[in-house]
Amino acid sequence: MRLLKGFLVLVVLALIVGGIVLWTLPADVAYRYGTSYLGPVVLTGVRGTVWDGHADGVSVLGRDLGELDWHAQKAALLTGTFVTDLRVKGADIDAAGVATRTPRGTYSVRDLRFRVPAEILAPALDLGNLRLLGVISGTVTEATLSGAVLSSATGNARWTEAGVSGDAEARFSDILADFAAQPDGGIGGAVHDDGTGELAVDGTFRANVGTFDAQATLSARNGDPQVAETLRHIGELQTDGSTRLIVHGQMLKVL
Repeated sequence: MRLLKGFLVLVVLALIVGGIVLWTLPADVAYRYGTSYLGPVVLTGVRGTVWDGHADGVSVLGRDLGELDWHAQKAALLTGTFVTDLRVKGADIDAAGVATRTPRGTYSVRDLRFRVPAEILAPALDLGNLRLLGVISGTVTEATLSGAVLSSATGNARWTEAGVSGDAEARFSDILADFAAQPDGGIGGAVHDDGTGELAVDGTFRANVGTFDAQATLSARNGDPQVAETLRHIGELQTDGSTRLIVHGQMLKVL
């Protein structure tokens, strides 16, 4: 009986010590042992604890995104699920949301708000000497990744202060997009202008890990001469004066 009591005391002490260690586990130690779960994500300057931490730098496929802060939810671990509030902030990128990893190895995000310069998409769109102006912001309402397959996703985005410079100079009204997961594991949606400017846009797009495909009809609303001149440098001119834009690009160029 005494042996059993002694064993129980040791177990309780071990749990207490283990809990203290886990509660105060340094973030850099956790990162060293958990890099295999992060794939192409690399952190530098990691400090704090596994629950509340900071990284001076976070990069994906070699592209530096900025600083990272996280605040993990301890109660969720009782079910084997890791849930954390993330914030990435760089010189031109700002994103924040809730990320979850389940015991089955699926990853998901919800209420992910993002803001990036429109120019970040230029390499994938291959627009020659045209430079994209303005900012793209939006929300990923929810997205779930099972293995390498995007099983669900919904969200929207808005390109504000939209415009181009380079071979042509023009400013447009806001461009809107709604997107969702596709049966092939990629993402797709529709894009259109908000109806207030001189550029009319109506198109669709699809993207996956490797490629980006889009097609759109662009036209000068009310025959605006500046927009019409810009459209001469974009896509294939149609008989009605509009431009048919077909893009096949590499998503990896964005990173």
